[in-house]
Amino acid sequence: MMRATFLTALHLLIIPLNKVQARSVLYGACDVANNHLDVNTKAFITDCDSFGYCSTNGTCQPKQCRRDEYILSSLLNTDIPIPPLCPSGSFCPDDASGCLDLVDVGGECQLNRDDECAPPPDGTVLVVPSPFDEPEGNGSICLLGQCVWSNISLGSTCIIESTTYIGYDISGMSFTNIVTRDNCIQGQGYCDTNTTTCLSLVGIDGSCQEDRQCQSYNCQRGVCIIPPETSRKVGKWVYAITGVSIGIGMAGVLAILLLMHRRAQTKSRIMLEEYYKEQTAYRNSIISFHSALSGKSTREEIKRTMSNLSQVTLVEKH
Repeated sequence: MMRATFLTALHLLIIPLNKVQARSVLYGACDVANNHLDVNTKAFITDCDSFGYCSTNGTCQPKQCRRDEYILSSLLNTDIPIPPLCPSGSFCPDDASGCLDLVDVGGECQLNRDDECAPPPDGTVLVVPSPFDEPEGNGSICLLGQCVWSNISLGSTCIIESTTYIGYDISGMSFTNIVTRDNCIQGQGYCDTNTTTCLSLVGIDGSCQEDRQCQSYNCQRGVCIIPPETSRKVGKWVYAITGVSIGIGMAGVLAILLLMHRRAQTKSRIMLEEYYKEQTAYRNSIISFHSALSGKSTREEIKRTMSNLSQVTLVEKH
């Protein structure tokens, strides 16, 4: 439903410029009879430009409402007020002529405008939640120009609507997109094109031909696969293991740093001890040499002192 709306807007934006006709500005002449949907893109076409709608008096009047919460910058004009959004319980029609009350089941609605249909009472229509975070409707849908409820169970006869959209790429080449919708219970089944009967949705790895046949709404090469936009749900045990692993890693790094620090301290302490020992030995040798020279020692003692002094080595500074 939402995808079809997006595709319609996308096709409208990429129409080649040579296919866009000049339209009347505000308060210019127009004809209500010319209001229609484009054959290719199914976009709403009127004689008025993007700022106005064609009123019954044959002139383009400022739009009275809008559907988009955020509007294109090209539609901003300080001389023209921005039309308001419609309040809850109402909708803005394609021509933006003013907010209207939601349409009850069986009433008329515009193409691909599910938002024009009033939702069913709570609990009336079942909507099966999608396990793949696919958009969910409210149980009402616009099919073949009529508001219906998507409440057809499996094996029952259903209504199907196929709409072909033709767009153009930047080079001007056309491409086709077919959107098929039905009133089977959303998230439970789809309407088979050949039998118009609601069939059960296909699970992951099941065979398919269209996206709508898959529970994941993603059919690739004839097989239903998980859609790329699906959020990954991680179990609590994964968070626990990850947290413990991070803690162990941090503790290991801290232990390695402490061990390296202790080894560096030990090496520095040993080097200082050797330095102090050599300095002490050198000092004692100097004292002994000085005493020997004072004449109080024998010749043998002086030779022995000189020999000890020559063996003392200072620690090399790094």
